[in-house]
Amino acid sequence: MTTTMIGSTLPGEIGRVMDGKLGDAIDDRVAEALEDYIADGRLDGRIRPRRSPAGLATMVAAGVAAVLLPWCLILAATLPSSYQAGHWKLTWIGLDCGTAIAAGLTAYLLHKRNRHAALTAMAAGTLLIADAWFDVSTAAAGFDRTLSLTEALLLELPLAVCAFLLATRELKR
Repeated sequence: MTTTMIGSTLPGEIGRVMDGKLGDAIDDRVAEALEDYIADGRLDGRIRPRRSPAGLATMVAAGVAAVLLPWCLILAATLPSSYQAGHWKLTWIGLDCGTAIAAGLTAYLLHKRNRHAALTAMAAGTLLIADAWFDVSTAAAGFDRTLSLTEALLLELPLAVCAFLLATRELKR
């Protein structure tokens, strides 16, 4: 199959264009590239890239962000400034149990030298930050708020940073 070139060409290839070989060479290169893509599994034979799991996860994460950002504005405009929680104890016990489980699982996986410790360390760090945030933002003024800020600054946030550093180290291994 021969194609004609429209526009300028490289000076060294002018002779080949005159013979009609450049079009053939381009066709051959495109065919070889397509064969390589299909052989490597990067194309499914339909001349369009397959969606990778990472690409799908990226689209889902972007969709979640696109939905949650406006939702935060709606909540800011509609939520009351105070609220009586029906399951206050269960909420805090559940959060602290989740943090303890994530930290314990991280310790276990580190002991076993399992690379998945990075995942549980990230979960533990995230839960520690959430715990600090909710402790401080829901504490009553006075001693309760001072205690919450102290715990957040001296315990929860430094432990979260350690968990993230640990996760980063594990991911680099």
